[in-house]
Amino acid sequence: MKISLLFAHRRVADAKPSEPMDSAITAVYDRHINVVYRVCFSLMGNRQDAEDAVQSVFVKLMESGKLFVDTEHEKAWLIVTARNHCRDLLRKWWRKKVVDLDACSLEHADADTVLSRDMEDHLRKLPPTYRLVLYLYYYEGYKVAEIANILKLNINTVKTQMRNARKRLKLELGDDVHE
Repeated sequence: MKISLLFAHRRVADAKPSEPMDSAITAVYDRHINVVYRVCFSLMGNRQDAEDAVQSVFVKLMESGKLFVDTEHEKAWLIVTARNHCRDLLRKWWRKKVVDLDACSLEHADADTVLSRDMEDHLRKLPPTYRLVLYLYYYEGYKVAEIANILKLNINTVKTQMRNARKRLKLELGDDVHE
């Protein structure tokens, strides 16, 4: 089923402030807010910037008028858009990196995907590209080929990034890693 978000956006834009947001946009938001937030948070490093980025990503979605074949296509588009938007922000901003340990709170993550604070610290030390491929693989359940397709990278590049990320994590964790 294809959804025209441009049509839905026009109806929302024409609606009176007291009228509720269009159900199609709300459904897309409800389906993907957690994924988009976690991608933005993993790249931005703090809650406030991640929330701003999430808002911008969903505004871009409403303005794009993009048609999606299914929810996986929709999710992939949102992940790529979130990644690109966050990278653009990081390039533009000369900012002090703030690590907010409580930012990845239970309200934005499933209980089984919440990492220990120690592991969060180690993951945040990884470069953004490494964090993103690990997140997509371990938390979203994408296969390596799917990650390569979503990020528009060669499959061997994704494999190399994952291998390097795992090596760095293993070095960081030291004796804490039990294989």
